[in-house]
Amino acid sequence: MTQSNVIIETKRLRLVPMTYDFVRKIIGHDHSAYELLGAVRTDTWPEKADIKDILPMILGNLADHPVPDGFDAWLFISKENHSVVGDGGFKGAPDEHGVIDIGYAIIEAQREKGYASEAVPALLEWGLAQHGVNAVTADCLEDNLPSIKVLSKLGMQEIDRREGCIFYRTF
Repeated sequence: MTQSNVIIETKRLRLVPMTYDFVRKIIGHDHSAYELLGAVRTDTWPEKADIKDILPMILGNLADHPVPDGFDAWLFISKENHSVVGDGGFKGAPDEHGVIDIGYAIIEAQREKGYASEAVPALLEWGLAQHGVNAVTADCLEDNLPSIKVLSKLGMQEIDRREGCIFYRTF
């Protein structure tokens, strides 16, 4: 299990912060990594996930705090079969205005099952409950209708559009 006591439970998911050791092992193709967070390996994460290319950056961010504080990457783990259905989290601690930025992705084989609609509100609630956090921002591509729907249902307001992206914020 995770070294952190920060785990979010939803009806069908466990949201678990990634640790430095977990990400290091995943990058090194050491499949024992999954045991660290109570997950089982499938051939879809991270191999067929959007996160694959940013794992080195996540590892660098976690190097300063190997026990996660929750403001980095999380795994979305199915309670039913312990497989990873997606990932998400925050792009660092709150800035000087108390703003954190959220991002998320569901692996293609698990899309349209409501996992984002379950995981993202839980992460948003956790983030807004943290000391020093005043708002959460997010962005998605203008043609990503499922994410637009999730962010709109959460009450996030569109604040800008540029270069094919829509930018949102809680108020």
